Parts: sequence; C-alpha cells; structure tokens
Amino acid sequence: MVNLGVWQLHRLDSKREFNALVTERSAEPVSELGRIGVPADPAAVEWLRVSVDGTYDLSRAVRVVNRSQDGTAGYNEVVPLRTDTLGWVIVNRGFVPLSGANPTPPATGAIGVVGYLRLSQKRGALGAVDSTDTANKDFQRFDIPLMARQLDGPVFPMYLQMFKESPSTNAPWPDPVPFPELDEGPHLSYAIQWFFFSAVAAVAWVVVVRRKWHAGAVSADPTPA
Repeated sequence: MVNLGVWQLHRLDSKREFNALVTERSAEPVSELGRIGVPADPAAVEWLRVSVDGTYDLSRAVRVVNRSQDGTAGYNEVVPLRTDTLGWVIVNRGFVPLSGANPTPPATGAIGVVGYLRLSQKRGALGAVDSTDTANKDFQRFDIPLMARQLDGPVFPMYLQMFKESPSTNAPWPDPVPFPELDEGPHLSYAIQWFFFSAVAAVAWVVVVRRKWHAGAVSADPTPA
C-alpha cells in the first residue's frame, strides 16, 4: 500500500509536468508549419499551434474509431491534406458521434488549417491490432506510418489536431477535439488514501500483536490451587 501511494505521487508529478509543457507550448504564437519543417525530435514540438495550407483528398479519408467525447461514442474523421512543400499532412478534423450523424465535408479547393501538432501513436501491449490492408478505412489509433501506406509521396511524421478551418463549414460535425483538461486529477487524494490505509494496517498489526502477547502471557501464568 505504501508503494501504491508512492506510485500515485509519481503519477501526480508526471501530470504536473505534462500540464506545464502543454500550457507553455500552446501559449506560443501560431507558426507556419513550413517554417518548422520536419522535426528531428517530434516530441519537442508536440502541442505547438501551427497553420498549414493545402487541399483535402476526401477520397482517402479514414476514421479513428472507438472514441468518445462528452460521454458520447463515436469516431474521429481523419483527412489527408496535400501541401506544396511538406507532402501530405494528416488532419484530425474532429469527433463524429455514432448516432446517425454524418460529417460535413470541408469546403472544396484551397484550405487553411490551424491546429495542434500531435505525436503518432503506437499500439500498446494489449491494444487492438490495426489492419495493414491499404484499403482499410478504420484505425484504432493515429498511427502515422501505417496511415502513410495509403498515400503516395512523403507524409509529415505528426498529425494535426484541428481547431480551425478556413473557409469554415460552420457545421456541427465533425466537432473539433477539445483541448485536454489541465487539472491534477485524483492522484494526490489517492496517495493520501493509500498512506492512510497503510497507517491503519500498521496500527492494527501492533494492536493484534499486543493482544496475542498479552493473552499468551496470561495463559502461561500458573493457576493457584
């Protein structure tokens, strides 16, 4: 239980570091993606706000499934954006619920997209396996190398989590994925609970041992005739 309490404190530290990093980077002015270029270390630019111009290829749109937003099940609509200098940039246009809603296609022609740079995602030890079929339209995660197999030419190694599109369709779906909540979560309260349980267990152990010792001492005393 002590180890679980320490683990929760480590998680709290990690959450605070994440919050500080996201707050700092998302506060930077919007930069043109072309000026940033292909990063040598994608993790060093995640959560920066960038803009990029290009043309969507709706025929190659795919979905990242098993997503939820505001308690509603759905998927993320993902469309590749063809640019003049960076090749393809994969754009997460946002969330679409499963309840019969259809995403509104973006305006045709040149499009300006503003969003957050996000890292490519990898399958965990127990994660669902994505199909390697180049005709696959449903993905479990934003696996950029796997999505890139369906595109010709270079693909930017990160995806763009869109929050603004110009010209805008002003449609309800897809709904841009919200910015992450930068709270500290319940880790501190969980740590306190585990340390409290540890203290209770230690005190209870001492009480039980003392009672056992006392009972043993009493039973060992000779009974007077």
